[in-house]
Amino acid sequence: MFKYSEGDLRISMDEQGTVRFSNRASMLTADAVEHLFDRFYTMKASRESTGLGLSIAKALAERMGGSISAEYADERLTITVRL
Repeated sequence: MFKYSEGDLRISMDEQGTVRFSNRASMLTADAVEHLFDRFYTMKASRESTGLGLSIAKALAERMGGSISAEYADERLTITVRL
């Protein structure tokens, strides 16, 4: 997520423990966001990446009984983690 950030990362946590990471990411598309958690998925701008980070994060969250999801609106990417 930090790779695609345009320098305005926001992190918040609500009373239920849901953590949200949000940043402006104008180079993303809605289609790309649908694949962010796919193993080995990388964007053209990030070919040095293995494409495993968010896939591993999803597997870990699910093994702990939680979830992780991505939402893209108004050129803003939000990753939500619930444990």
